[in-house]
Amino acid sequence: MLPLIDIEYTLKGEKIRIHAVEDTGDLIPFFRFTATNPVMGFDTETTGLDWWNWGNGFHCRLAQFGNRSEAYVLPVERGTKFASAARIALRDSERVITHNGASFDAHVAEVALGIPMEQLSPKIIDTKPTSHLVDPRAVKEGGPGAKLEELIKFYIDAGAAEEVKGSMTALAKKYKVKKEEIWSLVDLFDKDFLLYAGMDPVWAFRLFDILYHKIPSRSMQKGLFAWEHRTAYVTSLMERTGYAHDLEYAERECVNLTNQQREWESKAQTLGVENVNSNQQIIDRLTVLGYKLTKKTKKGNISVDDDVLTSIAHPLTEAIVNAKKAGKWRKTWFESAIKGRDKNGRVHCSINSCQARTARMTITGAIPAQTLPAGDPYVRHEFLADAAVLGENGEVLEEEHVSCSIDFSNMELRVMAAASGDPVMLDAFNRGIDLHNITAIAAFGPMPEGMTKHPKRKAGKGTNFAVGFGGGWKAVTDGFGVPEPDAKKAVEAFWGTYKGVKRFADQLQRQAIRTGHIYTATGRRIPVDKTRPYAALNYYIQSSARDITVRALLELHKAGYTPWMRLVIHDEIVFSFPKSRAEELAAKAAEIMTFTFKGLVIPAEVEIGARSWGSVLEAENSKH
Repeated sequence: MLPLIDIEYTLKGEKIRIHAVEDTGDLIPFFRFTATNPVMGFDTETTGLDWWNWGNGFHCRLAQFGNRSEAYVLPVERGTKFASAARIALRDSERVITHNGASFDAHVAEVALGIPMEQLSPKIIDTKPTSHLVDPRAVKEGGPGAKLEELIKFYIDAGAAEEVKGSMTALAKKYKVKKEEIWSLVDLFDKDFLLYAGMDPVWAFRLFDILYHKIPSRSMQKGLFAWEHRTAYVTSLMERTGYAHDLEYAERECVNLTNQQREWESKAQTLGVENVNSNQQIIDRLTVLGYKLTKKTKKGNISVDDDVLTSIAHPLTEAIVNAKKAGKWRKTWFESAIKGRDKNGRVHCSINSCQARTARMTITGAIPAQTLPAGDPYVRHEFLADAAVLGENGEVLEEEHVSCSIDFSNMELRVMAAASGDPVMLDAFNRGIDLHNITAIAAFGPMPEGMTKHPKRKAGKGTNFAVGFGGGWKAVTDGFGVPEPDAKKAVEAFWGTYKGVKRFADQLQRQAIRTGHIYTATGRRIPVDKTRPYAALNYYIQSSARDITVRALLELHKAGYTPWMRLVIHDEIVFSFPKSRAEELAAKAAEIMTFTFKGLVIPAEVEIGARSWGSVLEAENSKH
């Protein structure tokens, strides 16, 4: 039996010991450690991030456990005995502290170590949502950030963060590979790798000890700490389920987009640009054609971005824009999903359950749901409700599903009305009066006789939403195509009409200026920049809307809906329901989601389609 490999690291004068297990005899001291540490830091090192490809290129290499001054690294890649030891340690623990482990490491522990998420997740304490409750700002916003390395740098030691967490870049250079390739290639017992891996549970343990005491008392009293962990668990279950994928449709559209790209590239070539991705060729040709390009990039170079190209009405710019668009759509929306398919033909996104300053969720990976064109079924057609399940003799064991979308009606505007107590807005919602018409009438005069929509309703709508998102007249012009004079007039009328909103916005601004932050109804503390106190209203509305959606997710989970939930996109939840029960299940789900916020009902509206998600948008009565 070989002795344990011991690595020592000094952090601010304190010795940290990392024990690397090499053979099964080394598991004896490991189990002594876990028996005396019911609460441990936990992390894994894997070949990549595609946990759904377990057994098909993805595997777990190391499992690490630690406290603030000691860690054990298990080489689970070397055999089932080590994976079994990790599983036992997790099973017998009271709590495990991770960073982003409520999502990624919980998936890895399930597929690689054999411990179900349902068993492990309730034990997980995650420093990522914990840090968000303390300070949700990104590094570029003056905050600590959300990545582990960023948090170590901010809360523990900047030098150690760079030395240890940044060491994988140096390892990649040492092995002469790209950083994204090093994880599967680095020698399992490379001491630099073992130091990097062994410190991760130590970092998590120490971070939680620092962060937990910094969570605002109001946030704790409102239960946000447990709330965010429950949310991460539910979204992780949705990630695990994945979304059925129409490979035939995706491959067909890849071919179509490739052909479109080639046609537009050919046209660009006939007009003098050989490579549509060469900025210099584009600049040279447009200059020859007599166009003066004045916009500059951050580095001071001439810009030929989409805004510049679309502002020039010429067949060349049309060809360049369309060629690039076809290539981007193919790679982002179809090829990415095809590459992300698991062995069962499903794709799995990453749902970042607590993101942005306001905690709004984001979705990344194979299903870029939040960047899909609004109201357009084109890409959504590749994502399918579940197929029928047939028995050995062809009998139907489970019927085919249909897609269903349930979203909240005018969520942000209703939150604004309820939070501010504005009588005009509240009256409009309670009586079913079109709020956009009210704003248009206030700005441009009475509704013409016989009309149900004001001729300037677009300006009213743009203003209502722009103000809710923290914008002014320019946001109305840029975002909704409203002429500048109309936008200015509509914004002025908004503040004059909805005086309750004005009082509430001023109140939030005063609070932000005085304390540097605001609190939402759920007890979430949101920092507000000194130079942008006007953003306080937007933060309050967006964060409150997010928490109303989260409340719906958690209530649906309690009611047993999680196996049918596929995506959550801002104020919308997408479902896959058995066809014969779709109307019944959707109606019940909408009832669960409907919520009364400060006395105002925020209703949930149902749309049911055929099998593809895109079909929901093509339904006869679709509002999209």
